[in-house]
Amino acid sequence: MKNYQAILLVTVGFTLGVQTMNGVLQSYIHFAGVKNEMAVAFAGILLGVCGLFAINYKKLIKALV
Repeated sequence: MKNYQAILLVTVGFTLGVQTMNGVLQSYIHFAGVKNEMAVAFAGILLGVCGLFAINYKKLIKALV
């Protein structure tokens, strides 16, 4: 996975998780219950954390310096 894809994955995952917890996503997706909403928020945060592990930091720092 390329670095820009991993950074995009982190951004999308954490945005999905935070927007679900804030209730903003509820205006677009109507969840059947609280457990479903919590599962989507957990999945988004997990997606963001997995993206953090996918970033090649040595290559990223080398490109920035």
